[in-house]
Amino acid sequence: MISHSPLLCHPLSPFLHLLLLPLFFTSVASQCKNPPVIFNFGDSNSDTGGLVAGLGFPVNLPNGRTFFHRSTGRLSDGRLLIDFLCQSLNASFLSPYLDSLGGSRFTNGANFAVVGSSTLPKYVPFSLNIQLMQFLHFKARTLELTTAGFGNFVTDEGLRNALYIIDIGQNDIADSFSKQMSYAQVTKRIPSVILEIEKCCKGSIQSRRQKILDT
Repeated sequence: MISHSPLLCHPLSPFLHLLLLPLFFTSVASQCKNPPVIFNFGDSNSDTGGLVAGLGFPVNLPNGRTFFHRSTGRLSDGRLLIDFLCQSLNASFLSPYLDSLGGSRFTNGANFAVVGSSTLPKYVPFSLNIQLMQFLHFKARTLELTTAGFGNFVTDEGLRNALYIIDIGQNDIADSFSKQMSYAQVTKRIPSVILEIEKCCKGSIQSRRQKILDT
């Protein structure tokens, strides 16, 4: 398993991940004849506007100034890793699930990530299990509308062959340290965080053969 790799357990592992991810994108892109359907779960690392749409929280310039030349709800002056992934696969940028305005398109998937999200506690907006519940509602409603012949939505085949990305957990660790927990106490919480991510993987798969990238 990746988690047991000595290389990725090295103190410089975040930088190694940044170096290795482009190789992953290239590998995936080479296998994709058509732009894939993508579903993303996470926090500020991949939020493309969920915080603004969900809570009305202002994310103003200089965020967005270098690529979009306007604020898009991303906590970045340009694109995020999820944006580069979409571009590398010739897919459209993911629309936030919570954004019902501004021409949101969900034909190529949806983004459930929201700034500040964590795996625990559960049932708190917008924890990972809430994002999973949103996805399950999205899937059920999408299939219902597709079956009824309404609109242009993700098909059942699209759901089966989609790429699912989970990038979350940093806020769990940061919150633990902010509560003055010791290193040993924080370390003991990590298995619980991993368990919630595992539950999300199983919940999104539901007997389907899907590709999941846990960053």
